[in-house]
Amino acid sequence: MGILYSLLGAICVLIPICGLLTERLRIWQYICLAVYVTLMGLWGPWVGRITGVIMFAGVLLFLMLILRKNRLVNLCLACLGYMFNILINNICLLTVSVCIGIPVSVIERRHFILFSAVYCIGLWGIVRVFRVLIYQKIRLSYYIERMSYSVRYRLLINLFVYILLFIINMFWGEQVGYSNSAIQFNSFLFFICALISNYLIIICIRQVKAEEAQKAERKKQQLLEDYIACLENMVEETRIFKHDYKNMLSTMAGFIHENRLEELESYFDQQLKRPAYSKLEEMQAWQYLKNIHPMEIMGLLFEKILAALGRGIQVRVEISENVDVSYDGIADLIRILGIFIDNAVEAVEEKKGMICIIIMKMDNRILFQIMNECESQPDLSKIFCKGYSTKGEGRGLGLYSARSLMQKHEDMAHEYKVEQGIFIQRLEIPIC
Repeated sequence: MGILYSLLGAICVLIPICGLLTERLRIWQYICLAVYVTLMGLWGPWVGRITGVIMFAGVLLFLMLILRKNRLVNLCLACLGYMFNILINNICLLTVSVCIGIPVSVIERRHFILFSAVYCIGLWGIVRVFRVLIYQKIRLSYYIERMSYSVRYRLLINLFVYILLFIINMFWGEQVGYSNSAIQFNSFLFFICALISNYLIIICIRQVKAEEAQKAERKKQQLLEDYIACLENMVEETRIFKHDYKNMLSTMAGFIHENRLEELESYFDQQLKRPAYSKLEEMQAWQYLKNIHPMEIMGLLFEKILAALGRGIQVRVEISENVDVSYDGIADLIRILGIFIDNAVEAVEEKKGMICIIIMKMDNRILFQIMNECESQPDLSKIFCKGYSTKGEGRGLGLYSARSLMQKHEDMAHEYKVEQGIFIQRLEIPIC
């Protein structure tokens, strides 16, 4: 019978201690703990309530050895669970004693098995609710993990001292005999200790929250400073580029003024770092463009087609007769078409696929259609978002920039779709 008493007592002890840990124990670990606490319970009548101190210290040592991470957090939660168990046990004993009219000492001697069985079931349910509260609502383990080691140690020592106080108080209560008044005093004392412990925990949580808010503010400030520095660098680089660009044009103006066109062509190729093309490729590219004007559009398409041919990409160009692109936003149109063609070339460059450029005059509008093969289906809802690209990181700015340019011209009509593995972009503009 003594073994059954000790086993029920061990279950009452282990439910709140193990029920609040951040990780679940294995079955053999539960069995080892149950055997250890049961043996300590059997040894208790010869030693007295001081056995409780040795038993609980041994449980903490065992948990420290078997738990792989968050040891301090779990030791604090184990102490908190044990304090919670002592408080609930005294409240339940007092409640049963008052409701039934049976002294606590009689309950312990004659009805211990029945009381312990019912208490274990109720305690298991209460611990489950308490676990949800501290993990999902309060997130107690999260905040304990973010406390400094010194704060965690002080919190653990505080909880352990309160448990020693509880055990010693119960030891003296056993010496003088339990009565309802003694249980009431113990319950009040334990409740005050629990309030103090909770208050200390709340202070620690507030400190952690304040530190996290400060870190977030510092990080936000750092990001803002980095962003401003990046903008300043971009502005400086743009100024340098503009300065170099003007110098390069001024140099080219000298060649034009002296009518030294062959040297100008050589200088132009050198500055653009164009690869060497065969005359056949140049003739082929220029032949495509005989029906389109003005020279700005023709020059852009010539360079893009020549660059694609130089990379081994197949190019198909269809231009209806006498297409004269007279459009107020010709500069933005050139940038948009350049982005569309560059993206098409990048998409087929690896597999040396084919791109198709179609330019048609339709009544009072001109249609530009750029098509390319695509291996993977792009997310059409994101292709114009900044940073999105199927080619990896560091890309995804071209189409984002193109959309920004198109939004400046309400008379532009843009469509895009994927049909049978072909990505198609259509851009229509009015004829001025």
